[in-house]
Amino acid sequence: MTCLRRCLIVLLSFLLLAAAALGGAAWLATDWLVRGDAPAKADAILVLSGDPLRVVYAAELFREGLAPQVILTVERRGREREKLDELGIPFPRMENVYRDVLLKLGVPGDAIRTVGHELASTAAEALALKAAVKPGTTLLIVTSPYHTRRSRMVFEEHFPAATIRVVSDPKDPFPRRWWTDQDAARNTLLEFAKTAFFLAGGRF
Repeated sequence: MTCLRRCLIVLLSFLLLAAAALGGAAWLATDWLVRGDAPAKADAILVLSGDPLRVVYAAELFREGLAPQVILTVERRGREREKLDELGIPFPRMENVYRDVLLKLGVPGDAIRTVGHELASTAAEALALKAAVKPGTTLLIVTSPYHTRRSRMVFEEHFPAATIRVVSDPKDPFPRRWWTDQDAARNTLLEFAKTAFFLAGGRF
């Protein structure tokens, strides 16, 4: 067997192993990202910004009597929406939209609270909440399924693990074959990148 042929066989074997490893990692990505808790009674329900479906589930948890208040965070407006503001074209702030959803779904206005200002990340939300609640406050943190693991990592930096439960709507499952769905693929790849950034020390 010539040296070239041996090298080609070794290279092909390596590529096959790499493809198998990549396929296995892709298949297990959902299991790794989705690490939610079962809902339980808490002092407050915190809705993380990003997906309106989160606030719908938060209203459901409130109606079930799991917490006496729902906390919304004030997310960063974003350059594109600031431009609309400059042009005088009304575009509602998302915390106001979320509040309207909660009211529509039966959460009374005096049970809704907002915290923070122009928050740009989950880490910023955690810091804003830490400054706004008493030590020992127990929280039901509502987010999307793919965001549950990183949310837990971020909040455990600022809150005792025993005081937080990270939950997502069981009616909003995250597909195992995430690469076949455009939204799921985008969310998965972004979430892995953000998790790697967080583990490397990034906190924006």
